[in-house]
Amino acid sequence: MSRLEPEKTVVGRPPVCACPIACALTGLSRLTLRRFPHAVRALALVSVALAAGAMWNARLPLGIPWLPSPGNRVGIPRAFESKLPEIDAAQALALYEASDALFVDSRDRKDYERDHVPGAISLPMREWVKLWPRIRDRVPRDRLLVLYCYGAHCGLSTRQAKALLEDGYEKLVILDYGWEAWTKAGNPTVRQPKGGNS
Repeated sequence: MSRLEPEKTVVGRPPVCACPIACALTGLSRLTLRRFPHAVRALALVSVALAAGAMWNARLPLGIPWLPSPGNRVGIPRAFESKLPEIDAAQALALYEASDALFVDSRDRKDYERDHVPGAISLPMREWVKLWPRIRDRVPRDRLLVLYCYGAHCGLSTRQAKALLEDGYEKLVILDYGWEAWTKAGNPTVRQPKGGNS
């Protein structure tokens, strides 16, 4: 009785890969695709959505810039840049002394209560949705509004100015470096009416 031997198959060598990193990534992606097909598809879908959103944002005049503008103003749509001029502390003081403007404090209420520009109204940007419908009628459209927040890296007054522009307000300026600049210049505050560094 003769034994049947199994048929021998010749296994060829795997193709030599020109780039070992590409081969490793290809193998990893095949393994990942086999083990986590839904996660890979979801990741691909999110990547496509992000790319499409970035392209759409770049085309819009109201799109949010990815990088700060030349004046380091983050988050201002390009169409609003020219409508939101910035003034320094000396210019703001001149407006204050001439009573030509209404100062709007965009900081949190607790900071406003601690100290603020005399005569300024408190309109915390973090509470905008809740407060704005109640206070809208008390904010004049025909008077210049000087918006300020904490300082150099605070975007609250910028976001507030954008919201006011969208609501039809046109006479707006932003105090560059905000409360920090105002107090460093020794301008009057509620705590220190005659000025001096606070």
